[in-house]
Amino acid sequence: MTEQEQQQRSAGYWRLVWRQYRRNRPALLGAALVLFFGALSLAAPFLANDTPLWLVKGGKTYPLPNVITYADLQAENLYNNFDRWRPGPGEYALWPPVPHGPLRQDLRARLAPPGPIHWFGTDDRGRDVLSRIIWGGRISMSVGFISVGIAVVVGVILGALAGYYGRWVDAAVLRLIEIWMCVPSFFLIITVMALLEPGIMNIMVVIGLTSWPGVARLVRGEFLKQKEMDYAAAARALGLGDGRVIFRHILPNAVSPVFVAATFGVAGAILTESGLSFLGFGVPPPTASWGEILKQSQSYVDFAWWLVLFPGIAIFLTVVAFNLVGDGLRDAMDPRLRQ
Repeated sequence: MTEQEQQQRSAGYWRLVWRQYRRNRPALLGAALVLFFGALSLAAPFLANDTPLWLVKGGKTYPLPNVITYADLQAENLYNNFDRWRPGPGEYALWPPVPHGPLRQDLRARLAPPGPIHWFGTDDRGRDVLSRIIWGGRISMSVGFISVGIAVVVGVILGALAGYYGRWVDAAVLRLIEIWMCVPSFFLIITVMALLEPGIMNIMVVIGLTSWPGVARLVRGEFLKQKEMDYAAAARALGLGDGRVIFRHILPNAVSPVFVAATFGVAGAILTESGLSFLGFGVPPPTASWGEILKQSQSYVDFAWWLVLFPGIAIFLTVVAFNLVGDGLRDAMDPRLRQ
């Protein structure tokens, strides 16, 4: 089979998967929720900020958030007085839909319930909860995707080597997987995070390096099957090197189950990050995080219900959305379920 025929066959396969996926309405709903939360996180500076999207003052124009620098605002004596500033003649300010920054404190509005000014209420330092949830989505999505990316890279490499070479390489990788899976991953992550400085990069790396065994097992199983196929034997007979046979020919045909595992892995990583932040091992304050908002609610859960409800709903919907996407991909890629 020529390379062009392989590409056409691969394109036809993914069209078939997409056709089957579209028939799964819960999976489409999950994909829509994932796209919604992703767009919300990417657009956080334009949706929740304490600086205007567009400011005209003193004959000067300052466009877009984060382009209006704090130095500019302090030079105009505006940054610390935006809540009291009113535009004069010829002046104009276009605010984001949520005109509150995730770090801006207002002790006068401390633990305020949801209302017209703070739609989701405020926390114990007067910070807007809705703004912190929108910005916290960036933390959760970043942890989910990057940690799963690390796990996929490690798992694919080890699984491919074990499945392709077999013998002692396979035995060594299998023993490593078994040892790794015997240790409770969450407690291992807590132990490692207790020894490291709290930080988003440390969380991503630790979660990624503890989540690869499942991916490695999937890739190993696929390689054991695919390396006996005719196209793999033909590639080896042509004298191609092992690296090219593994990554150029076998891996594209063995990677489909990894997509399913990755979607479930993102949901698990988001839950893990939220749990770490809730226990105090996650992203250090004052960085906005869904788990960090839940941690604050421990002292005020008897009356500040909004500190539990809204971040809990965000975590629940995000995790359910990724699980629905994973279920849809698994069903779409299973030839026994195709119609």
